Amino acid sequence: MDHSVLSKIPLFAKLSEAELAELAGYLRQQDVEAQHPIVWIGEVGTEFYIIQHGQAAVVVPDESGNEVTLSVLGPGQFFGEISLIDGGVRTATVRTITPATLLVLGRDEFHQFIRKHPSAAIQMLTILGQRQRETLDKLRGIKNVNQVVDERTPGWRKISLIVASMTASEAFILLNIAFFAFWIVANILRGQNAIDPFPFGLLGFIVSIESLFISLFVLISQNREGDRNRIQADQDYQVNRKAHLEVMGLHQKMDRILTKLNSVESAQAGGQADSDR
Repeated sequence: MDHSVLSKIPLFAKLSEAELAELAGYLRQQDVEAQHPIVWIGEVGTEFYIIQHGQAAVVVPDESGNEVTLSVLGPGQFFGEISLIDGGVRTATVRTITPATLLVLGRDEFHQFIRKHPSAAIQMLTILGQRQRETLDKLRGIKNVNQVVDERTPGWRKISLIVASMTASEAFILLNIAFFAFWIVANILRGQNAIDPFPFGLLGFIVSIESLFISLFVLISQNREGDRNRIQADQDYQVNRKAHLEVMGLHQKMDRILTKLNSVESAQAGGQADSDR
């Protein structure tokens, strides 16, 4: 089997040509029909898959139990490398979209290859260490989404938000009441010499202009708040989905513990029965 496909996978990128050729010999071909699950989330994984032909979707359930597509994989792409390394449970479900041909590497065969080529294990550990370091560097650079949005907000919009918050304050309302009262009393006292005699048309014009600008500032503020709410909703969704996956994993661990306890109790009961005889 052509080992060039393995050389494009980061985990095996530093292996020699001979090592890649030998590792390719452990691969077996598997044909899967369309809309057929390849692996299930939460199940124990022992195989690594490379897509040779076709497409597959990586999906996880959301908090309502509906499947959410994380990514679509095509020829040359792979999945299952985590389970290949640690033999743990699958972190997502992978289902074919079209008829697909897969190249499969089992964990036992992978261990057999590693025992024969310890230097290859060192190479792969180097790659895993680099990826871990890159992940940590990215985590250190993570910022709050709202902080990033604030940093990218233009200056005029920031001014609009400040004005909108000021117009919603008690001080602004009291200032307007005081100004209107002073304007009306001053013009009434001046009588015929009033700048704006009754019915205070100039005051009405000033109030209209003020209302127009305040409404514009409020609309800008509402749009901004809508953006924040969408960001917060997306963050809540991501947290809920992760919590859902964690709960599923805990349930599966509890099931495995109960199964082992039942087997131990059955063995003990059988041993007790034999001793009673």
